[in-house]
Amino acid sequence: MRRLKFLSHIILFFMLVVLPPLKAQLISVKSELSSDSMMIGDQVIYTLSVEAADQVEFILPVLHDTLGRNLELLSPASSDTTHSDGRRVVNQSYIITGFDAGMQMVPAQEVVYRSGNLVDTARSMPLMIRVYEPVVDTTQQIKPIKPPLNTPVTFREVLPWVAVGLGGLMVVALVVVLLRRHLLRKRHPEEFVARPREPAHIIAFRELDRLKEDKIWEKGEVKQFYTSLTEITRTYIERQYGIPAMERTTEDILHAFRKSNPEDSILDEILKELLELADLVKFAKEDPLPVNNQTNLNNAYIFVQKTYPQFYREEVTDE
Repeated sequence: MRRLKFLSHIILFFMLVVLPPLKAQLISVKSELSSDSMMIGDQVIYTLSVEAADQVEFILPVLHDTLGRNLELLSPASSDTTHSDGRRVVNQSYIITGFDAGMQMVPAQEVVYRSGNLVDTARSMPLMIRVYEPVVDTTQQIKPIKPPLNTPVTFREVLPWVAVGLGGLMVVALVVVLLRRHLLRKRHPEEFVARPREPAHIIAFRELDRLKEDKIWEKGEVKQFYTSLTEITRTYIERQYGIPAMERTTEDILHAFRKSNPEDSILDEILKELLELADLVKFAKEDPLPVNNQTNLNNAYIFVQKTYPQFYREEVTDE
């Protein structure tokens, strides 16, 4: 019985005296404040330091928005790690503040660590900080901290606002002009047809000659041939008659041309055959015979040849 009692005393002595220094050799956790007091709303630095042997693995606690019950953690301030003599020291600092007057406690922080098969927790000591209210002399009249400053406005300060205002007015004016032009173009499209310096028939003949020399339909480029042929014809009609042919369908072009040229039905048939066949080739994959390609090219020449003299004589007479 005495032997068991003696053995228990030895175990208790080992746990109280031997184990703490052994644990301290592995890891130690400390915390400190940059000041032991602060006024409501002020800020102090809270630093958590962990010193451990290199073979010890540990995890720092994750601090959230609050530190204790009445202290707020604003943000991490700094973090650094140093190594010396087989040990490393990790310092993690935070900015804290408080808005409740009185003695406030910063709780102990737990650091979980592992050394070999040993897994344990080391803790820092809790700290106390006094949060006090500002002293207000109620016998004095309340005054602003600093009187308002009466500073004149400089040209440099006004210049950006003037530039923004002028830029805004220019943008609004441009939008109004473009919108008005768009509305006028929809109501009176003939007035906005570009008038070339060269007569329309001269330009048309030159483009037809180039298309004739290329003979791209003989190279299998039938669709491109009819695309170019109709563009030349439509452009000529637009410049000669003032009809916006580039923006209209074949039916609309034929209708407008009949109103401008009601007497010559042959020209109407030539134009109709040319435009309708071109639509079939471009949109319905029609494959006309080579003789039809040459015929439509000749019809384009005939159409320009027959229509330009009347306008050309009017222009000469006006001059």
